[in-house]
Amino acid sequence: MGSVRKSAWMIAAVGLGLHLLAQTGALRLAFPEAWLMIALATLTSVLGYRWVVPLVAGASLLDALLGARRFLLELVALYGISSLLAAWFGARLRRAYAERKRSSRLISLLVRGQKEFYGLSTRSAVLEALPTILEEYGQGHVSVWEPEAEGGGFRRVAASRSFPQDCHVIAGDGIVGQAFGEKRPVYLSDVRSNPRYLPASASGSWPLCELALPLLEQGEAIGVLNLEYPEPLGQESRQALMHFAQGVSRHLDHLSERSTLALLAELNRAVYSAQDLAGLGERALALLGQVFELDGGSLVQQDGSRLRALAFWGDLAPQERALLEEGIPFGQGLAWEVLRTGQPLFSDHYASEARALPVLKASGVQALLLHPVALPGAQRVRFLLGFQTRRRRRWRQSEKEMLARACRVVGLALEGVLERQRIKTLLSLQQSVLELSPEAAYGQILQTAVAMVPGAEAGSLLVWKDGAFEFRATQGYDLEGLRGVRFSLEQQRAWHDDPAGWQRGLPRIRSSALTEASLETGLPEDKKEQARLEEIKANLHLPIRYAEEVLALLNLDNLHDPSAFDHDSLHAAQLFAPVVATLLHDLRYRQRLEEAALTDVLTGLSNRRAFDLRLAEELERARRYAYPLSLLVMDLSGFKAINDRLGHKQGDQALQAVASTLKKQRRNGDSLYRWGGDEFAAILPHADLEGAIAAATRYHRAIGALEIGGMRLGVNIGAACFPKEAQDAEALLHLADERMYQAKSRKVPLAMD
Repeated sequence: MGSVRKSAWMIAAVGLGLHLLAQTGALRLAFPEAWLMIALATLTSVLGYRWVVPLVAGASLLDALLGARRFLLELVALYGISSLLAAWFGARLRRAYAERKRSSRLISLLVRGQKEFYGLSTRSAVLEALPTILEEYGQGHVSVWEPEAEGGGFRRVAASRSFPQDCHVIAGDGIVGQAFGEKRPVYLSDVRSNPRYLPASASGSWPLCELALPLLEQGEAIGVLNLEYPEPLGQESRQALMHFAQGVSRHLDHLSERSTLALLAELNRAVYSAQDLAGLGERALALLGQVFELDGGSLVQQDGSRLRALAFWGDLAPQERALLEEGIPFGQGLAWEVLRTGQPLFSDHYASEARALPVLKASGVQALLLHPVALPGAQRVRFLLGFQTRRRRRWRQSEKEMLARACRVVGLALEGVLERQRIKTLLSLQQSVLELSPEAAYGQILQTAVAMVPGAEAGSLLVWKDGAFEFRATQGYDLEGLRGVRFSLEQQRAWHDDPAGWQRGLPRIRSSALTEASLETGLPEDKKEQARLEEIKANLHLPIRYAEEVLALLNLDNLHDPSAFDHDSLHAAQLFAPVVATLLHDLRYRQRLEEAALTDVLTGLSNRRAFDLRLAEELERARRYAYPLSLLVMDLSGFKAINDRLGHKQGDQALQAVASTLKKQRRNGDSLYRWGGDEFAAILPHADLEGAIAAATRYHRAIGALEIGGMRLGVNIGAACFPKEAQDAEALLHLADERMYQAKSRKVPLAMD
């Protein structure tokens, strides 16, 4: 600036000299006053407005002394105008020079500052370093603000040393709040004229201008860099500061992405070494909970009509753990809605949620995160990661995106663990079925299917026997009430409702018109209650084929959710089917061997050994379910005469005819036995003494109608009923046998004394 002043004085001296030479006649010039005007303009452009009047007055006096009185007024006006213009232009140049100098200094400072914060590795470190970097520029205040979790205000993260130290929180309706909400810079050239200006301290001096610069992370405002200066900021300075803030935001994006990648890598290492679902959940919860500074969390799985925790982490109240271990009932709370929609939920004021669980509200939960964990390729979500804190918390967009990516990693790991778990379950099933009775094996197969197929909470297994499918195991239904119900192959093919899928043994899902379809395909009307038809919301039906034969039918049901079954359910059922088909084939072969040992060769009825086994089983079942059971012991009359007169061949035909007649007269669920010789027995579940008498009467009449070689048969029957007359198998058999002998001695069909 000193060289400019020297040049101005030299130009002024030359102009004044030329003017004097011309006025004295030493030099001829056309308009000598122009040189004096140049001298005045040069000086006033450097010296400023305060020198305009003295210099113009001096020049006018000089011209008056030199004899230019005739045009003196015109000259004064010309000198004055030119000097004012020169002073105005000089002032503009000086301000531009000063602004350029300040901008250059600021840019140099910002470049140095960017190098400094690029070396910082965390978001908090970057925000805290900004005031230190910028406080070298000017005498103003520099502060960084973050939104509070509640109240709508902003809390101070960091500030320069000149900033009022008693100011920690500001309201959200000022310039900082405007810049944060609109995600754009806001500049006030004079804060005194703007009602939105909020002074940092009542005792502090007010600055003149304020510039609020939003700081973004992944496109979301996470804070505001606020600058207050005692003089206005030029356009270049504002642009430089805006570019600086943009650079800070880019660095925050970079840090966020780097943190996400580091988290995902660590999470990947942690979960892929887990051996079971609980271990996987604990590792994922611990890592994510610590990164996001949360209090506690759980990994939750849909288990039928409940959401149950597989793993816990952190500080959870005992009542919260108890609820999650028992399972959140269907439809209660926010978690079921997250499962239904597949969209995460971030609540920063849980207590005000309409569907908040009372247990969580009572334990003081303030902020809640529920994030679905989807398995690859699955449309239906069955797992959730849940986290909570007992303080209010804002969920940033970058955190939401990081959690979404983390949950994809957890979902991939879950799929691997689930596949290993299913294979292990099937291997265990193969091992255990070999050691179980057929009835227990059917129950174990069904229990495994309900546990293994996502969405299932109840089910039934129907096995092909004697030309029809009949119930052999149920879960969630009354098996005893469904015993005796039989379905033809055509009825079950119609129930499956997919001819091509039936032929290939593929599962199908049905979630509408279940009651109508069940009744139309053979379920008796009076069995609707036992089958809970009105309650079933979704059904997965699986024909279990071995070679070209359907050995059994697996029905898996959900009693609450019409969309419970999805592609993952079909996948699990298809994985289950071939293993179970082999087991059922082996089981049927074993049953046939056992039945051969328990079957009377001549009549095809079960033998005495089978009777002893079945009576014990049926009595135990009747005792468990509290229903009556009756026993009939039958001895043929007239058989010895047929055998003696007509021969053993006719005698054998007589026994076969009796067996065939008994089969025709029995109820579904009743079982018939040939003890040996001409003695028979019948076990009648759900039959009291009156029912036993009715059955005995039918058998007596049917056998009495038989005629072998012109000779008629008769029968003597003894009946006994549990629990009315006997409490165990021995007492029941003894009483029925005694009554049979009484009938025989009295020569009557039935004795009940």
